[in-house]
Amino acid sequence: MNIIRINSCDGKYTSLDVRFTKKCDNDCSFCIEKDGLSSLGKTNVNKLIESTINSGIKDILILGGEPFLYIDDLLKYVKGIREYVDDIYITTALPNTFIKNEETINNIINLIDGLNISIQSTDWKKNNDILVASSKHNRLKILSNLNLLYSDKIRTSINLVKGGIDTKKKLIKTLKDLEKYGCKYIKINELQSDSSYISFEQIMNKKYLSPYAFGCNKHIKIKGINTKILLKRSCFLVENKNHATIADLIKVIFKKYIYDKYFPSKNRFSVLYENGDLKNKWLKNE
Repeated sequence: MNIIRINSCDGKYTSLDVRFTKKCDNDCSFCIEKDGLSSLGKTNVNKLIESTINSGIKDILILGGEPFLYIDDLLKYVKGIREYVDDIYITTALPNTFIKNEETINNIINLIDGLNISIQSTDWKKNNDILVASSKHNRLKILSNLNLLYSDKIRTSINLVKGGIDTKKKLIKTLKDLEKYGCKYIKINELQSDSSYISFEQIMNKKYLSPYAFGCNKHIKIKGINTKILLKRSCFLVENKNHATIADLIKVIFKKYIYDKYFPSKNRFSVLYENGDLKNKWLKNE
């Protein structure tokens, strides 16, 4: 039944988010870290390895901040957990450590299963402006070079955001540009709880079923674009501009009185902080 489709945020899946570092070379106004915990200390690679292995969780997503600011520590961590886990993914916005550390970067990418690259504009200077980047290097050139070597491992993520990709024309141009950069997989994200939120349905004049009841991740086709596209929409739980539907209400009732009762949560989602502390959720600033 599609009406009771379980999304990741429903707590019915297993994964480990690793907040490798708080430090970032960007200061995006829409970054989810704005509401996150300031820090749980310095990156402790040995404790991160130990906690990851002890958790027993096999699906690993390494985030920051920007994990590639510490490429030697990152390589040590990936090497330390590789034989104990099934999948390792890293999210990055391509800091300048990609420029002069080709051997270490290649060693890391060869050990992982996927690299999620965040790009906000295919105009490399505007991309830096949107990122409020401290380093003004050409991240699109790095993306292109990586796709030549590792295109099957790379997914390029773009955000719909006011002042950036906020119209149909801009989105189509961005997608066509990313195809030219060799991108095989693209993820389009709507923002969450942000004043810069842009609705994919509104700018594309499309209408889909509710992302909460029917799934927030949706594979889509866009005319003129051959790249595989995954759309991640924001439901009423994470974006107050969106309203709950009748289908959402049915799902809430079903989950509360049937699903959660007869199929108790097997959620093993956890967050591993930079000092090696393992939590069962993302912590918020007090």
